[in-house]
Formats: sequence, structure tokens, C-alpha cells
Amino acid sequence: MESRYRSADAQRYIDTYAPRHGEDLALRVYTSRLLGQDPALVLHGGGNTSVKSRVTEITGDVTEVLYVKGSGWDLATIEPRGFPACRLAHLRRCCEVQTMTDEQMVAELRGQMIDPSSPTPSVEALLHAFLPARFIDHTHADAVLSVIDQPGSEAICREVFGDRALFVPYVMPGFALARRIADCWRPSPEPTCVILDKHGIFTWGQTALESYERMIANVTRAERYVEEQRTEYSRRTLSGPSSELSARVAPIARGALGRLSNQSWIASFRSTPAMVAFSDRDDLARVTGLGCATPDHVIRTKPWPLVVPQVNPDDVPRLTAALEGALREYAARYDAYFQRGSRARSVTRQELDPWPRIMLWPGLGALALGRSRREAEVAADIYEHTTSIIEAATALGGYEPVSELDLFDVEYWSLEQAKLKKTSAGDGPLAGKVALVTGAASGIGLATVRALLSAGAHVALCDRNAETLEARATELTKAHPDRVTHRRCDVTSAADVADAVAHTCAWFGGLDVVVSNAGTASGGALHTKAGDAAFRASLEVNLLGHQTVARRAAEVMLEQGSGGVLLFNASKSAFNQGPDFGPYAVPKAALVSLMRQYAVDLGPRKIRANAVNADRVRTELFGAGMAEARAKARGVSVEQYFQSNLLGRETTAADVARAFVYLATAEATTGCVLTVDGGNAAAFPR
Repeated sequence: MESRYRSADAQRYIDTYAPRHGEDLALRVYTSRLLGQDPALVLHGGGNTSVKSRVTEITGDVTEVLYVKGSGWDLATIEPRGFPACRLAHLRRCCEVQTMTDEQMVAELRGQMIDPSSPTPSVEALLHAFLPARFIDHTHADAVLSVIDQPGSEAICREVFGDRALFVPYVMPGFALARRIADCWRPSPEPTCVILDKHGIFTWGQTALESYERMIANVTRAERYVEEQRTEYSRRTLSGPSSELSARVAPIARGALGRLSNQSWIASFRSTPAMVAFSDRDDLARVTGLGCATPDHVIRTKPWPLVVPQVNPDDVPRLTAALEGALREYAARYDAYFQRGSRARSVTRQELDPWPRIMLWPGLGALALGRSRREAEVAADIYEHTTSIIEAATALGGYEPVSELDLFDVEYWSLEQAKLKKTSAGDGPLAGKVALVTGAASGIGLATVRALLSAGAHVALCDRNAETLEARATELTKAHPDRVTHRRCDVTSAADVADAVAHTCAWFGGLDVVVSNAGTASGGALHTKAGDAAFRASLEVNLLGHQTVARRAAEVMLEQGSGGVLLFNASKSAFNQGPDFGPYAVPKAALVSLMRQYAVDLGPRKIRANAVNADRVRTELFGAGMAEARAKARGVSVEQYFQSNLLGRETTAADVARAFVYLATAEATTGCVLTVDGGNAAAFPR
């Protein structure tokens, strides 16, 4: 592992932050980010850092303080405000106390904060206070865990890190760990680092550079040792599976979990060659059943993954039954683990959900699950690193992480659970649902995407205009990270539609809501040659395109087995044709019939079908003189044309979008045509 410290970069941090926060904190932010941005050191909020400095209080007193990472902050992106300042002298006295509850520790930490509005200090704050150096770094480096997650770890640590490394047998993080290190500390000669068995490593220095480079040097020692000892078996890799296969099986797994848990989940495959190789281990169930690489990971991945039974993925009924059986067994195993932990610790706790966050799929890799794609990806990242640690530790001498009871302690530790609350998946009537919208780059489609995202959905945008689609997706991703994906798609192409649906399933794990919106507007008299040509072209987009989308989506929903919603953008023209507008009106009338047929055929499988009939919404369909032509056909001005309804108000794309969101959530409604046109008596459905 190479040091990424650069003096010029450090100076930029000093220039940016030192004028307001001081040089110590500026450099603390810099090297903390260096650690946090390397996934081989820490992942998703793991690890913690600190610096001891001085501040001038409002009384004028100069006080020595500990700036320590705040709970819930991520080292990769941390800022000065992510380091609450605590009065150091009192924290050090707390390290001399023999016993202290978690609640007392948090109260003491918060009571010594210079700014009470700052985030709660890390649970390791007392340990940072005890260690004498100015800068302290703590990571869960993969290579270090590979060394200490095996039998005889203390002797191996002596070999790898030398006699001056302070090896500390596993103890619960927080006050207990601070007390243990205080009891073990050897002031002369001072240890070069602290190795926390089954947990991680601490390094320190009088400067940010010294502490950081000591971390890099020690991790490098571990990396070299692991590489020297690795076997050819642990180096093997396989090619990744096809994305098509992953996209096919993900909805089946997601649906099985959704039915049993009565919750909505997002699923994401991690199918790197290394992950696929790991999933093909002969001892997969045994070795993964031993537990997490470090206890900190248990709140993200649960104590162990679910190993999926080997079933031919083409046999959907058998695969579904096998998954449901495996999930029930997993839940029963988790409940037994919870009961054992509660009895052993003589505590009363509220059992967390018993469902896996990682499914290991032989030959495919890992399917990660969460209430959002963000949660699923965090679990996938952590478990991908866990597999490399298991591979290395197994090759060295055997994988031996913390005990089941130690995992229980951390999983049901209120201070760890608080981290999840800070990164919750969010809410909304469509939270955990996956939607696909065609014609999504503009007009009604874009407005519907925004409305679905506001309702909590994960959304795939599809449009044939690749450039505009890319721009809109980029814009929406900034506002809704991890809940937006996109794919160019012409709905008249069955291959494009299949690809878009497969991409959605691979990205989010399935499909719950389809808004089949893409369409064109064309006029002409049907009895003319030009009108007939326009009619036939319109059929491809405004009827057959909807059928192509609905059919492919229905196939996924049926295999997923958890229902779904097919929504169609029809038109008031389906009930009230306009002069010389047959090429558009006739396919739209057929589209309403298509929707009703899907409602009849798929209702028994809990798949609903509905349509929105909008009228005179200013979109690109009314460009190129279409608005003027339609107004002329009605004998009114363009403004009068758009406001010509019973309410005397123009209907907007946002109005239509709200109707689609309503229908997506209306669980007792199918076969419905919902009018959004300001009121047009001639177009009332009948």
C-alpha cells in the first residue's frame, strides 16, 4: 500500500480550512479523507480519527480539546464540522473510572463538548483521549483483518508487526475497550501501534503525516505477509456471469423476500470475477457461517449471508420454492441466534428483522439487499471486502472471526443502531418500489419521473433521445443519488425494450410500476394516402409500442410474484376524437382496450392496469406547428385551445404526473381510466 499524502494537497487543505478552524483540524480532515477514500482501509462510515488541539472559550480560557470523528460521519467526505471538540482533561479522567454504562459514556462525552450542537463523538472517543499522541488513526484494514481473523492471531501479529505492537484480545468497542487498553498500556517503550484482535488497528503520531504513514506502513506489512502465504486456490478467479442471467434471477429473489417479509426491497448483484469465484467455494456455507470480518459490519450485512440452493434458474417454480424455503430457514436461524444472545446476556431486546442482506448465489456472486439501492450497495461493498478477507485468512490458517455472542452485542448495541438511523432509506408511498417510465426525457414522462422520485420510488428513465435522456438523468441523480438509472430505448424495438427492462432489473432488482408514456402525435384524414401512412406509423408507437413494454414488464412481474402496476398514457381522444386526428385517436382508443384486457387477464395475479386520459398538455408533441394546427381545427386561438375545458385552466404535465402516482398507489383500482383534462363533457368515459 502506497502513501497518498502530498504536501501540495495538504497545503490546499490548510489554505481552505485553517483560517477558520486552525491548521491541526485542517490536516486532520485531509488525512482522514485519505484513509476514508481507500476501501481497503475503511468502508461506509467505518474507522475513526482524532487530533488534540487547543481552543479559546468564550471566557477567554485556552482549553485543550480532542477533535474526534462524530458518529455517523464518513471519513471519505468528512469536514471540520464532523469533528466535535471535547474538553480533553475530563475525558482522560473518565478513562480512570472502573465502570461506566453506554448511556453514561455518551452523557459524559456530550457534556464536555465545546459546541453542544455538534454531532455526538465517536464511541471510541475515550480511547482517542487516552492515547498520548496528538493525531490518532483507526481503521479496519482488509490486510490486518486477514491476519487477525484466524487462530493463533497473537503469535502471527508478533511476526507481522513486531514485539512493540500492542496486541489486545477482542473486547467490546467503547468504554470497555478504552479501559482494556489503559490497563495494557506500556509507556516505555511506547507501542508502535495497537492491534485489536478481530477488530482493527490504531496508529498515531505527533503530526498528521506521521500517524497516516505509520498506518500505511503497518497495513503494508500485513499485505506482504498475506501475499507471501496465499495459495493458488485463494488466487483463483472465474469470469463473471452474464448480466442477462443476473437480471432474470434478481426479481425472483426479490419477490420471494418481499412476500415473506411483507416489505419492499431493492436488490443489486455484485458479480465481479473474484466474487463469482468465492461463491463457487466448496465450503461456502461453512466458512461464511462463521460471521463478519469485523463486528462493525454486522449492522450492514447481518451475522451471515444466505447461501442460495443450487437450482436451475430456468426452472422458475422450483427456484422460487427453493428460495422461499431457504429464506424461512434463515429467519429461523436468526431468531435462534437472537434468543441465544438475549439469554446469554440476560437482556430484553426488540428483535430486528430476520432477513438476509446478502444472498450468495453459486456461479453468480452476491445479491445484496436493502430498503434502498444505497443500502444494498453498502452491504455489497462490505461483503466484497469480507470475501477477500475470508479467502486470505483461510489460505493462511483458517478464518476465525469474533464469536456469535460478540456479534450479537454489537448488532444490538444502541450506539451502533443509531448509525443506521442516520442513513435510513427514506420514506414515501412508493419507498422500495421500482418504476420504469418510457418517454421520460421530457414533458409528461419527465414530470412523472420527478413525481415518482418524490414519492420514494427508484426510477429507470427510458427515451429514444439519448442526449436529452443523459442530461435529465444526470440532473435527477444529483437530487436523488442512487435512485435513478437510465437506458436509451425506442419502444418500437422489442430488443430495446427487453434491454431496458433487463437493465432496470439488474440495477434495482426487479420492477413494480411501469408508466408506458412514450408516444407521438400525428394528424391527417384516414381516407387519404398521407393519413393512412400516418395511421400505420402511429400504430407502431401509440399501440404496439405500449404492448411491447407491457408484455415484457408483465413477464418480470409474474416471475417476481409480488404483483405490480401497468400504467398507460392514453388520451381524451380515445373517447372524443378531433377532426383530421384519426392517426392519433384510433390507436389511443385501442390502447384503452389494451389496458382493460391486461386488467382482466392479470388482475388475479395482483397486477393492476390503469390509464390516464390527459388532454392539451403543452409538451413536445405540440411542437412543429401541431398546437397551431389543432387550435385551427377547433376554430380557437392557441391559448384558448389549451384552456378550453370546464374548469377554464390549462392542464399541466405535473397534473398528469400526480395522477400516475395516485394510480401507482391505488391498490383497489384496476381497469380504470382517470381523466386529467380540466373537464371535457364530450370525453367523459362511458
